[in-house]
Amino acid sequence: MVGISGPVSVVDFKAIPLAGFFLIRVVNTFPVWIHGFGQPVVLVGLMLAGLMGLSLLWSPDPAAGLEHIGELRWLALIGFVYPVIEHRRILIACLCFGFVIGYGAQVVDAFDGFGNAWLAERLWHEPGRVSGWWDPAVGGSLLVAALGLHLPAALMGGGRIRGVGLVGSVVTAVALIATGTRGAWIASFALLVVAVVVSVRSGHLKYRAVLIGVVVVVVVASAIGALKADTVSARFENARDEIARAVDGDLSTSTGARISMGNQAIRAGADHPVGGLGAGGFRDWMEERTSEGLDDQAHAHSSLLRLWSEHGLPGVLIGMLLGTVVLVNAWRCVPSGSRGTYLMGPFFAALGLLLVSVFDSVLLNLHTAAMIGVLAALSPAYIPVRPEGPGNGPDPS
Repeated sequence: MVGISGPVSVVDFKAIPLAGFFLIRVVNTFPVWIHGFGQPVVLVGLMLAGLMGLSLLWSPDPAAGLEHIGELRWLALIGFVYPVIEHRRILIACLCFGFVIGYGAQVVDAFDGFGNAWLAERLWHEPGRVSGWWDPAVGGSLLVAALGLHLPAALMGGGRIRGVGLVGSVVTAVALIATGTRGAWIASFALLVVAVVVSVRSGHLKYRAVLIGVVVVVVVASAIGALKADTVSARFENARDEIARAVDGDLSTSTGARISMGNQAIRAGADHPVGGLGAGGFRDWMEERTSEGLDDQAHAHSSLLRLWSEHGLPGVLIGMLLGTVVLVNAWRCVPSGSRGTYLMGPFFAALGLLLVSVFDSVLLNLHTAAMIGVLAALSPAYIPVRPEGPGNGPDPS
């Protein structure tokens, strides 16, 4: 949990100890983990993997398709984590702490490694964008999920837990803005609106909380305005300029490229509504139909459009089912009296990734795919109850 938001080069390796210990204890924990691998999210993931595997038969690039299928491996985390799901609260705390380390990497990035060339070379450096060891776009998506982890405590919690949630939300918001990822900014704003609506409807958000929230927003906005005003303004001005150029037919910019890829993804799905282009087939489609030489055109930079273009209507339906299962499980596995705690965090984190998936193929990027797997693992449809008796306490969930 701590390491899943670490550098991309080592995220995979951090799952090895978990899998190894699972194998060591596999016989002892069999009565528990067998339910983990039978969870709905795993079954839906297998459906999606099966559809993608079948599409390799007509894919123009089966090798890329196999890489896409491989990212679904993170949905297996639920089986590995399930034997210790009774410690869900601790696992969520560790996940939040992992992001704190990531914020530290952003601070180091902001100061160019504090003069350490070796350290500076291992961080992303783009003008006006501070993202630590994350790719700025992927880091923005991850930080939307991190914001979701803190929002329930900040908006619906009480006492000390609300203070922790407010601090976590503010720090995460600053880290998110520092990445310069516009799609993540939009998704985070939408997530905040949904969180406020849920809080009000559930009766948790009172007049005092609204007043506190207004004060926090004013303070944060003032701090960001002083520190990042030029950067934020430049990013929006740049987006407006690139959209205007795209309207005039110039698709060589970053925004123009995404508009072009979105249009082509819609056309690809419309031409192949049943089976799509096949897993990994979007790059070839783009190369055959555009001459702009766009960067990073292996996918449509939108989860829904990627599924539509490569897997047609069946892919879209299964993808929507997967998102629904994760959200429903994350909501239902929280006791009704714990909505204002970090136990509710995975729901809003998953919702944040769903919102940012409009701008990012979250099932293809290593970091976001791993985060989906973690959030699904923390939100099973069924949590076993520890039987009361000698040596056993009440159900800790």
